[in-house]
Amino acid sequence: MSTLIHGGTVVPGTGNTVLESGAVILRHGRVADVLERWDRDQTFDGEVIDASGCVVMPGLINSHVHGVTPGPLMPSGAPALPDDEWLANLDRHLFAGTTTVLNLCGFCTMDQVREADRRHAVHVRGATTHLPEAERAARMADGRGLPAQSGHSTVEKMLDDGAIAIGELGGGQTLGGGGQDLSYIPRAIERASGVRVHSAQARRMKEAVLGRFIDPDACDMAELRAAAAEAGLEGQIALVELRKIIADSVLPSVEPALNGIREGVQAAARFGVPAILHSAAATARVMRELMDGTLGPQTPGPKANVIASHANHPSHTPAEALALAKLGRDHGWAAEVSVFDLLHRKQTVTTREHWDVLLQEPGLVDVLATDYGHEGHHDELISAVQDVAEHGYRSLAGAVAMATSAVTGLIPGIAPNGGRIEAGRDADVVVASSEDFRDVRFVFVGGVCVVRDGRLAPAARQ
Repeated sequence: MSTLIHGGTVVPGTGNTVLESGAVILRHGRVADVLERWDRDQTFDGEVIDASGCVVMPGLINSHVHGVTPGPLMPSGAPALPDDEWLANLDRHLFAGTTTVLNLCGFCTMDQVREADRRHAVHVRGATTHLPEAERAARMADGRGLPAQSGHSTVEKMLDDGAIAIGELGGGQTLGGGGQDLSYIPRAIERASGVRVHSAQARRMKEAVLGRFIDPDACDMAELRAAAAEAGLEGQIALVELRKIIADSVLPSVEPALNGIREGVQAAARFGVPAILHSAAATARVMRELMDGTLGPQTPGPKANVIASHANHPSHTPAEALALAKLGRDHGWAAEVSVFDLLHRKQTVTTREHWDVLLQEPGLVDVLATDYGHEGHHDELISAVQDVAEHGYRSLAGAVAMATSAVTGLIPGIAPNGGRIEAGRDADVVVASSEDFRDVRFVFVGGVCVVRDGRLAPAARQ
């Protein structure tokens, strides 16, 4: 099957080229040709798509996703999602022009990653956190999705079986972050009081007990009293008990999770693969330690390829996020910013200040990603691309590259023949409205149309 896409603004993904009214020919699963224009009087033996008023770009590559396989969820090893939920998460990625994802639920097996890859048109790739301390942290925070016996696999075995990176090292579930606010703290409080608090209330109480940097000595009982009253807990539970519930939910997994980050960066250096590390206020200290080349007390380590994920994490202040990202750049680290739900949905992340302050710094941010919004409803990666271009943080060509070729440059195994619209490359191509990139008209994976006129085509699921 051959397809001609013409008349749109073709952005090949190289970071420096835009063809204002270009044409792309797909044939036999590859990009056959990229032309500066197509004469409408010419004939073409195949499907012809008029992309006037649209932008044509490579299939987007999302290097930070969760909930896209039938395996354990998140760095806490929580129970797997039902099939219909993880498949729906992949549907949402595909609807929005993402054709390749890197699963950062690092306790999945590669068989589980391959099952997701087989059952859905989106290319699903795998990372690993099969490290002793990371697993210990997961079991302390949750671990219900993990095998009963510890040490069922190792990073080396996973890499041999096809994993392409180590990560996500750390996470909000094991380091007292958003995962605790969304799930574990509210669940523990409800068991004790019968009252279900929402994530913002849980976060306020957690920070009253442990501060932003997860410090047991940072407790402010007056603030905890005010936060508990706001959450409707006054008279339902004693403050001393509430403090203990929060501390017991958060603290046991923190130190092993930090040790797991150290283990993971050591392993990345040893095996020559990228390490993707959870950037947040709770990990700032260990990140600085690792940047300085200390992989443990007085233990110099080899250089690792490290990506600081969601460098715009809202647990930082904007100034802290900027300073840490600059320090990382000075030490050769890459920075990813995640869109979370800060552009449109604004349920869990309601400020874009961190996003803006990092992106407006020239050359500081390398790639764009989504992370995982509540129940999978984060903003779309393609809307992040448009936002970066419209705010002038990058050119359109540069913004598209941050979600395509720049990702393949940092993580070589993620899409070895993708990320660009060039002759001979995989025919993963997206056609979206120039006015609103979220209005995705067509998506091709391997030259097969999997989204047509904004609807999933039969080939989207196997």
